Amino acid sequence: MKKRNLSQEKIIDCFRELAEEMDVQQITFQHLAKRLDIKAPSLYNHFKNIRDVKTALTAKLLQELNDQLRRALVGKSGQEALQIYAETYRSFAFSNQAVYELLISVPHTNEAVLLEGIHETNQIILQIFEAFQLTKEEKVHRSRELRSMIHGYLSLRFLGYFTKEPTIDPEDSYFWMINDFIATLP
Repeated sequence: MKKRNLSQEKIIDCFRELAEEMDVQQITFQHLAKRLDIKAPSLYNHFKNIRDVKTALTAKLLQELNDQLRRALVGKSGQEALQIYAETYRSFAFSNQAVYELLISVPHTNEAVLLEGIHETNQIILQIFEAFQLTKEEKVHRSRELRSMIHGYLSLRFLGYFTKEPTIDPEDSYFWMINDFIATLP
């Protein structure tokens, strides 16, 4: 790749591709440069360091997730909206499994763009809870509960759990969990 064709978007896409082959935390500028067929210093014209590449990719992931959630939830409310939220989030996580851990690391950063993105994701959940008779405090607790269940399930699945019972589909367990959660709402 010629330097003049290099862009932040191409670097981010390359990082995403590399994450399919190696641990996201192990990717360096040297790995990116080799894959892009450039010299590593050329990357510094677009990003200060590998952390900035991860931040840019995480911001892109959050935008994609929020866009998918908003599209899927148009005209939906209540229980149906929660089921759609859970399915859309699960589907997004599996489609981006190699880089999913970047979404989990957002609270450990002070990057405004990431905090805004995760805030938007949380606002989507809170808006869904408007259909239920919950106080503001209950909405926050329920939002945390739902996010914990979803992230917990996904983290365990990505680590290889839920495979000992081949006749019971782990995805069925996910929707069982979500429906149990919904059943507890007023």
